[in-house]
Amino acid sequence: MKFLTSLILAAVAIIVISGTSNAQIDSSLILGLSQKNSTVSVFDLSDPTGINMEVNLWGFVRYPGRYRVPVNTSFLDLLTFSGGPIEDSNLDDIRILRNLNDSTKKATVIKINYDDLLWEEQVSTKTKPNPVLQPGDLVVVLREKRYTFRDYLQIYVPIVTSIVSIATLLITISRN
Repeated sequence: MKFLTSLILAAVAIIVISGTSNAQIDSSLILGLSQKNSTVSVFDLSDPTGINMEVNLWGFVRYPGRYRVPVNTSFLDLLTFSGGPIEDSNLDDIRILRNLNDSTKKATVIKINYDDLLWEEQVSTKTKPNPVLQPGDLVVVLREKRYTFRDYLQIYVPIVTSIVSIATLLITISRN
């Protein structure tokens, strides 16, 4: 009974988040979100009456994995389907790798910057790119490198101790 209740709640959350109808939500999506220990993350948000494609979403989003989505899905649609970025996401360097599986075309990288939407006080009024995804695209949301005090210590302590050691050596040599 608890499993059925959590399954229904997950389905309702998916409908609200993605804005899709009941017909567009496949049971594999619901099961993929409700099972914490699942090793395969395939989310089916395809349109049963239309043309669909598969894209991959890697990195620091709520639900990374392979997504089966309608053909005209944009980058922001996919980010919304995935539950959005998490706290460690580096939104100023999102990458879309295109034509990775097509040996006849050159692989390209599209870079997108959405950092100001979540983290800056002033949101840019410039139009942001929202490319329509193509079959086989790989979207990568990297982790932002945020240093803690301990990280800074690990960087600067060896440098400072080396400088002090060299200075001590020079003073010792100059006195002799």
